[in-house]
Parts: sequence; structure tokens; C-alpha cells
Amino acid sequence: MITLKSFGRIAAVAALVFAAVSCNTTSNDSDSDLNLLPVNSVTVDGYKISLFAEKALETGANDLYWKIEQDGEVVHPQSFSISPMMDMGEMMHSTPFDQPTTSQEDDQYMQNMAVFIMPGGEMGSWFVEFELETQTGETISGNIPIDVASSWRLTSVRDSQDRIYFITWYAPEKPVSGNNDLTFLVHTRNTMMDFPSVSDAEMVVYPYMDMGGGSGHSTDFTPPVATGNGFYEGDINYSMSGVWTTSVELTIGEETLPEVVFEYSVQAK
Repeated sequence: MITLKSFGRIAAVAALVFAAVSCNTTSNDSDSDLNLLPVNSVTVDGYKISLFAEKALETGANDLYWKIEQDGEVVHPQSFSISPMMDMGEMMHSTPFDQPTTSQEDDQYMQNMAVFIMPGGEMGSWFVEFELETQTGETISGNIPIDVASSWRLTSVRDSQDRIYFITWYAPEKPVSGNNDLTFLVHTRNTMMDFPSVSDAEMVVYPYMDMGGGSGHSTDFTPPVATGNGFYEGDINYSMSGVWTTSVELTIGEETLPEVVFEYSVQAK
């Protein structure tokens, strides 16, 4: 690091000049710790919009990574927005998601999270609508078809008024014996296009391993509490590997909702 004041001033001016001439494009040859899988890409009016993910897309929480290129160079638009959609033929609906922002791991990408509430397949197909505004003010729009597989990480429950709540197992992504973060996401549905997070519920969980013959045991854990934006965070210390279940019970307002259960495997560390 340069510490001399004169060199520091020169470096600061140089950085500003560099930023001014390179704000529209970025070299593809940057170091990155991201290990991403290509999901799909489309080219619209000379702009290639590519979608990547850390793993194959599935029901529950997914981190999406977006790259926009023109003539093989990464470009940074003035704005970029998305909307995941499920086409079921006679109707369409969205899902819980947030808008992309520049990835902290690699600024070639924009990143957001989407919680897919159902898999694609016979009942319908997923795609992601997008719209970007270029640095010259041009609007580019289109959509990217995607495949979403079923997983154990998402379930739902309804209250006495038939209002649905989606509960997502967020962490641990790969449960292992020993200590793990224990995190859930909770969303509800206002309309087919509006799925807000729920941050005012009380959550009761109970992990359990069935040993057969009517015997079993729990393990040490810290109950998840609301931390904002629909997240409920605690931790769990799995005492052994094998098949576990974790029941989740939500209380919202004065009503306690029916219990739901996640079943999954814990691997030996």
C-alpha cells in the first residue's frame, strides 16, 4: 500500500480517471472465488444476458448471478430489474425474490435471491423476465427460461383464513454432524405477484432422530428468532449423522399454525 501523501494524491486522481473511462465495461479476466454453473443465456439487441447459480435451481432459496455482455465485454447498465414467473397455462404467478445488486464477491456479476415456491414440470414452466437500461439510455427487455427441480427445502402451511405461508430451510445447506447455523425464511402471499417476507412470527422448532423401535432423541440447538427480511436464525449441534427431522411451528398474531416437518440427512463431518 502506498503511504506517502503525494503518491496517495496521485493514485486517487488516477483511480478517478480510470473509473470515468471504464464505468461502462469490465474485463472478463478478473480473479473470482465464485464457482458458478451456467443456467441459461439470451442475446437481445447485441446484449448477452447470462444467468448463473451456485447449484442447479430448486424449490427454496437460490442465489442468482447475472452477467451482461456486449461484444464479449462485461457492461454495467444504469439499471437492471428482474421478475421470476411461473406460466401455468391458464394463470401465471411470481415467487418471493429481491432485485439484483452488484455481487460483493465479483463485480462482473449482479446477484439476487429467489425462493421458488414450486418446481417446474407438468404443472407449468418458469422463466425470468428482465429489463435493463444501458448507459446510453436504451431499454432492453426479454426473458430467460429456467428449470426448477423439487427439493426438501421448502414447505407451506395455511392459517384458519386460508392464508398461505411458505417456510424455507435456508441453512445448513448441507447439514453435517457438529455445530451448524440453523436458518429459515418465511414468506406469505398477498397476490399472485406479491410475496412479502414475514418477520413478526414466533418460531418453535424441534429436531429429532428416530432410532427405531419407538426410541429416538433430539440434540442441542438454539431456537431461531426473527432477524429481519423474513429470516429466522439460530444454531444446531447434530450429535450424530443419519436421517433427521425438524418440525417447525409458527405463531402469527394470536394464531398458532399447524406443524410442518423437514426430513433430511446429516453427513458425518
